[in-house]
Amino acid sequence: MRQDILDSAEVTVRGSGAALAVVRQAKGGGWTQARLAKEAGLSQGFLSKVESGQAEIEGEALIAVASALEVPADLLALRDPHLGGGVSCVHHRRRRSRLAAGSARRIEGLTQLASLSATRLLEEVPHRLASDLPELPIENHSPEQAAQLLRAQAGIKDGEPVVDMIRLVESFGVVIVRRDLGTDAQDAVSLRVPGRSPIIVVNTALPPDRQRFSVAHEAGHLVLHGWQVSTGEDDVEQEANDFAREIIAPAASIRPFLAGLTPRDFRPLIGLKLHWGISIAALIETAKRAGTIDSDTHQALRMRLNTLGWRLVEPGVLPEENPQLINSVVDLHLDTLHRSVEKVAAVALMLPQPFEYHYMSHRAALGRGGAEAVK
Repeated sequence: MRQDILDSAEVTVRGSGAALAVVRQAKGGGWTQARLAKEAGLSQGFLSKVESGQAEIEGEALIAVASALEVPADLLALRDPHLGGGVSCVHHRRRRSRLAAGSARRIEGLTQLASLSATRLLEEVPHRLASDLPELPIENHSPEQAAQLLRAQAGIKDGEPVVDMIRLVESFGVVIVRRDLGTDAQDAVSLRVPGRSPIIVVNTALPPDRQRFSVAHEAGHLVLHGWQVSTGEDDVEQEANDFAREIIAPAASIRPFLAGLTPRDFRPLIGLKLHWGISIAALIETAKRAGTIDSDTHQALRMRLNTLGWRLVEPGVLPEENPQLINSVVDLHLDTLHRSVEKVAAVALMLPQPFEYHYMSHRAALGRGGAEAVK
């Protein structure tokens, strides 16, 4: 039995079925109740009752499950009103019309765990940045109005592009992390629930233009839909797309440059992409919605984009944008509070090895390790 898991169980009284279910689902890779039961030396029927709240788990059984899942026992004892219950508060940005149920559950579990870790890390740093991301419910604001308000609050003038979308969104206290979501059908997800820092999880290996739009899309969900249940309904996704287009390239500023587009000449669109930081595909959609091209031209442009092989990877490379907020928080824990990696990992409800992998790669790139252990 791993000593770090044993140590974490010293303050654990009783496990939470909801937390156990979320951690198991976040593991993905076939981590069914049957597999977990086998790995932990317990019965599947017992674990099923624990996850449904019909049985309690504690002591050696809890430690065995934590060891099998490779998480601190404290995480499995966590009680949070936004875990479990069979209702998702996670907003999905889908690349395809459908996402397999198992993949969706894994992504939602992963997002919940990243949200819990980020919130706890932020809570314990001095002068922490409180979220001041506005709530502008779709019932009271159109996506375009909400995007314009957020641009104004960020001090971006009319006619100016957003230089760094990640930095803009992080300036409102939103944590952004990259994770391998295990599927190319999902670009990003987001979560905003009371008592936690809002978070956006972006799939790894997205090209810069797609990552930029995905971050803007998820920011739209957080601003417009907040704690509203969202499972990828078309109207909700369209609202987030409208927000993203407007915050990146406001229609009033870009409309004059979208007139006279033809399927034979993409040069104007490439120039606009590089200036505004928005994909050619999104510009084509913006032109249609702005009324500068008709439906036939819109369809022809889309077909030409596919013919050229630019549907997923377009010409015109945008600068890379990288999350910074959570990196700075981790650095504060290690360098200002002089905490050991083990201590900071425990704050994040993680074991040291996965914590270093997910939250300390920026320090490795700079040749910086953890602080001297303070126990």
